[in-house]
Amino acid sequence: MTINHQTSQISSLGIVGAGNMGASIAVAMTQLGIPVIIMDNCSVALESGLARIEKMFTSLDKRLDSQEKSLEIAKQRKLIEPVSKYDDLKNVDLVIEAVNEDIEIKRSVLQNLDKTCQPQTIIATNTSSLSISQLASFTNRPKQIIGLHFFNPAHIMSLVEVIPGLNTAESVTEISMDIVRKLHKLPVKVQECASFLVNRLLSRYLNEAIYILQTDLADVKTIDEAACELLMPIGPLQLRDMNGLDIGLSVARFNYNEYGERFQFPDLLETMVDRKMLGIKTLAGFYAYKQDERKPIGINPDLDNLLKISQPSQTGTTLAKFEPIQLFLPMINEAFLALQENIVAPSDLDPALKAALGMRKGPIEFAFEFGLENCLKKIETLFHAYGERFRPAPLLKRYVWAGKNCL
Repeated sequence: MTINHQTSQISSLGIVGAGNMGASIAVAMTQLGIPVIIMDNCSVALESGLARIEKMFTSLDKRLDSQEKSLEIAKQRKLIEPVSKYDDLKNVDLVIEAVNEDIEIKRSVLQNLDKTCQPQTIIATNTSSLSISQLASFTNRPKQIIGLHFFNPAHIMSLVEVIPGLNTAESVTEISMDIVRKLHKLPVKVQECASFLVNRLLSRYLNEAIYILQTDLADVKTIDEAACELLMPIGPLQLRDMNGLDIGLSVARFNYNEYGERFQFPDLLETMVDRKMLGIKTLAGFYAYKQDERKPIGINPDLDNLLKISQPSQTGTTLAKFEPIQLFLPMINEAFLALQENIVAPSDLDPALKAALGMRKGPIEFAFEFGLENCLKKIETLFHAYGERFRPAPLLKRYVWAGKNCL
C-alpha cells in the first residue's frame, strides 16, 4: 500500500460495478495516470462494461484536436484492468462502489470490500441519495468511508459531491477533495442529507413542473420552453423522460419519506409509471420517441386522456395563470433550507447546480436578481394556494427582513 494521507498520492484504485456509472467513472479515473481495476462478478455485465468503456474512449478520441491528446487517450485505455473477484482489489488504495442504488446490494458490496481491502484503503460510495453514515455502519472502518457522488456521464460531467459521514476522518475528506481536483473536476463538500444537494433541489423543480401540467396551468411545450428560456439547457419534462419516470418515482418516494409534505409528488407521476409511460425507454412519456432516437418527435398523444382523468393531489384554490418563475421557486426555497441546515458552503451552492444541471445562473444568484422580496411574496401566495410544498424557508424570510442583497 502506498497511500499517503498527507499528499493523497495513490498508486492504484478499484471500481465495483461495470454498469453505466462504473464504466464512466473508470474512464474518468484514468486521468490520474494510475491503474484502474474494474470489478464485476457477473461476466456478462463486465463484458458489457468494457464495451461501454471502449465506446467512451472512442468518443473522446474523436473530439480531440491533436495527436498528442490522442496518444494520451491511448495510454489511458491501457490503464483499465477488468477483474471478477473481490480478491483482485485487495491492494488498491481507493475503491469506489458504483452498483445499483439499493441499500442491500450496497451493504453486501461494502462488507465484501471491508473484508478484502487493506485497513487503510479508502472505500467510497457513488450513492446519489443514501446515508453515508448508514453505509459506513456496514463496515468495520467507518472513518475510511466517504461518498463520492459523480454525475452521469462521470467522464464528462464536472461536478462531484464529496459527502463525509459522521465518522469519516477529515484526512479522508481532504484526500477525496484533492483527487477530484486532480481529475479537473469541481469537488463540492456536502453534509449528508437525503439526496444530498443537487438532487434534493432538482427534485423540487421536477415535481413542480408536473404539478403545473397536472393542474392545467400550462402544457408540456410551454413548461419546457419556459424553463429553457429562464435558466435551463433542457426542460424538466424532457429531462424526466431522459432519466426515466420509474427512476424519478423511486427518487420522489424516497425524498417524500425523508422530508415529508413539501416533497409530496404529483399523482400524475405515479399514474404514468403504472401505465408504462416511462419516457425514452418505452418510447412514450411526456413526449413520444422513435426507436433508438433520444430526441422527441412530438407530445405523447396518450397524455391528454391521462390528464383528463388525473386528479390533482392538492385541494382548494389554484392559480389561474402560469408564471415561469413558479418552476424555480421550490428550488430557490429548498436552496435556502439547505443553507439554513449548513448542508453546503454558501459559495459552493450555485457553482454546484450550474456544473451539474447546466443552469446559466444558480438558484441563489437568480433569486437575488429577481429580488428576494419578490420571490418571498410569490412563495407566500403559492403557499396559501397549495400548502406545504411552498412553506417559505425561515432563512429566506430573515434575508428579506434584513434587506440582504447577497449571501
